[in-house]
Amino acid sequence: MVVAVDRESLLLRGTLDMSLLALLARRPSHAYGLVQRLRDHGFEQTSYGTVYPLVSRLRRLGLLDQELEPGAGGPARNVLTVTPDGRKSLDEWVEQWRSVTDRIHTLLEGTA
Repeated sequence: MVVAVDRESLLLRGTLDMSLLALLARRPSHAYGLVQRLRDHGFEQTSYGTVYPLVSRLRRLGLLDQELEPGAGGPARNVLTVTPDGRKSLDEWVEQWRSVTDRIHTLLEGTA
């Protein structure tokens, strides 16, 4: 039997890229800020160790840009922004997500 936390991790695995792009499309941020924002949205189990490799991959794919900005009273931070290709990918992911979740919702309603 799959434990609820493990099940949530499995579901998140395919959606964190889309979630990170969505957050950054609303407001640029550094990776640590993304972790905080995900936690603010109820994804408490998300860690910097999970987000940083995803951010690195999204940058390599050309979906995110990174710019060094001075920190407020501290060290400079790498602020992430969504590129035009990233915005296009996000739009495609959202469309696919809605299609899949609509089908799952229909399936679940049919089994009730």
